[in-house]
Amino acid sequence: MHTALSTIAAVGPYGHGGGFPFPVFPLFFLLVFLAAVVAFGVLRRGSWRARSDARAVLADRFARGDIDAEEYRSRLSELGRK
Repeated sequence: MHTALSTIAAVGPYGHGGGFPFPVFPLFFLLVFLAAVVAFGVLRRGSWRARSDARAVLADRFARGDIDAEEYRSRLSELGRK
């Protein structure tokens, strides 16, 4: 009886079946965090690309002479606010 109690005390409550793999918790939360960062980055990059394209079109119109410097600056500042 004494050896059985000392064996149970030595291996703990999860010594018989291995217990739940606790490293799964941090890995799960790390994967969720990485998925959120990637999703946010993809969504953010899309809006950044649209603004960048709009600025390129605006610069092209200014270079061709379609709009003057005042209108170019006005529209560029408007794009900067969005």
